[in-house]
Amino acid sequence: MPKDTPAERRAKRDVGRRVAELRERAGLTQDQLAERMTFTVKYIQQVERGGYNLTIETLLKLAKALGTRWRELCRAPKSRARRRPGRPSKPAPPSAPAARDR
Repeated sequence: MPKDTPAERRAKRDVGRRVAELRERAGLTQDQLAERMTFTVKYIQQVERGGYNLTIETLLKLAKALGTRWRELCRAPKSRARRRPGRPSKPAPPSAPAARDR
């Protein structure tokens, strides 16, 4: 099987990022989206990373599960910054009040 071109890789990443954006906007976790679609969480993670060349059928299922139109999945993502895998970092604890604030 031939390797993807840079444009193909970028398109798959963009669709994956858009899936993640729409999932977050819908207030869903990857677990919840996977359950709605009867897919595995690992599959959803790979989709969001741009790891799959999705079929029209899968795009339609994703759109339905996300409560949107399939065309929304093909729009440019809000950010093209690389997403770091894994759990988001915890917010920093509140700092102690300064001496003058006491």
